[in-house]
Amino acid sequence: MKIVAIVGSAETGKTNLIISLLERFHQQGLTCAVLKMAQEEIELDQRGKDSWRFEQAGATKIGVLTGEKFFLIKRREEKESWSRLIKDYFLDVDFLLIEGGKKEPELKKVLVARGPADLKMVEPPESLLAVISAEKFESPLPHFYPHQIEELASFLHHEIKPIEPLVYLKINGVNLPLNPFVEAMLAELIQAMIKPLKGVPDSPRLISITLIK
Repeated sequence: MKIVAIVGSAETGKTNLIISLLERFHQQGLTCAVLKMAQEEIELDQRGKDSWRFEQAGATKIGVLTGEKFFLIKRREEKESWSRLIKDYFLDVDFLLIEGGKKEPELKKVLVARGPADLKMVEPPESLLAVISAEKFESPLPHFYPHQIEELASFLHHEIKPIEPLVYLKINGVNLPLNPFVEAMLAELIQAMIKPLKGVPDSPRLISITLIK
């Protein structure tokens, strides 16, 4: 999976840019997801509704299943970083587009800018990959106009490397780091074990194994 954050001030066109990239990636046969980092708290539940009452009674997760969709409501734990949430919920897509996160050091970013002063809002500066603006200004970074979606999509596809590691071990909800040797050993062992099973595709993209004792 590849990840890029689309950042910039309010009303600069971040959402429209993400929608255009989604449409382009979809045309290319890629699966995509979006994570929005909200600056203010958003309450999807309403006081008195069934899901709100379930949470007040002690439920840590509330699922809502309709004929077409599944919604999951849960409180974010204090130790849950964006990177952990991504590993829990977004690993099955080719591209994750994040709206926001201009000061997240681990994220590669594309800035939707009004002018050169906006470059200062991104931290660290070396995490910035490209700039999108209606008028080009002096910058050492690659520049794209808002309508250059095809060019930007191609740039991101080639510039961004997939996240690593490719093997995750979680015990009691906690992700445990693996050294390269153990990671490679587990990957080869699991793939060898499931290969003879009926229904397993030749090159599975995501393998999930859960053991509950």
